[in-house]
Amino acid sequence: MPQFHMKDQYGQSYSDESVKGKPVVLMGCFLRDLELCRKQGRKLYWKMQNLLWKDSSKVHFLLYLDFRETNKLVEDYLEESKTKQYESILLDRKGNLSLGLNKGESYLRIFNKSGKMISSSYQEEMNEDLIQEIYGILKKEL
Repeated sequence: MPQFHMKDQYGQSYSDESVKGKPVVLMGCFLRDLELCRKQGRKLYWKMQNLLWKDSSKVHFLLYLDFRETNKLVEDYLEESKTKQYESILLDRKGNLSLGLNKGESYLRIFNKSGKMISSSYQEEMNEDLIQEIYGILKKEL
């Protein structure tokens, strides 16, 4: 697993060390692809909560944005959104996880409990076949 340390939009800190010991689903996007990433991440997260049900707490789901290109408008939007109940999005202000990102796609990686990458793909959309594939990978790891 790549090394990282960053906060989400609510100020909660996350790092590669804090997620050790559980499988990790890591999805990232460039800032300009925020809506694509949020839509895909939300769909994947909620489907997995239903499919994994009682085992869902045994998996870390992390969504991150390459936040190096931020500006005042984005920062103001982020500040306003703190009062809403959005899913947590990690803000990669230093570009720790930017390697491998592609414009217009999310970068989806799955790591096992020991941090070894077991799946990697690029997604333009989150469809049911992909969700079932991810579910199968995670069930094997639990």
